[in-house]
Amino acid sequence: MAPPKIKDVYQEAVIEDFSSLIYFIEWLVYEQKAATMDRDARNIDVILAKYGPTLNPHIAAYKAKVEGQVVPDPLGKIETEEHNVEQT
Repeated sequence: MAPPKIKDVYQEAVIEDFSSLIYFIEWLVYEQKAATMDRDARNIDVILAKYGPTLNPHIAAYKAKVEGQVVPDPLGKIETEEHNVEQT
């Protein structure tokens, strides 16, 4: 059985109303363009393991932007290309 894709994790987050994960995936896919919804979901674990809590300001800024709040200065992009897990 193939590993789940990011879109599968995203759909489950929507069903379970797990807003932190929803914002994280949207930020990763749409803002950073560091992954696509069709990529292996293990990419999420790799990014979280590498960047962990340093992502919080990025996600908070994205959430504020989506909710129409004042967005802090841009925090820049994270470098993730070398850490993509290939689909099997």
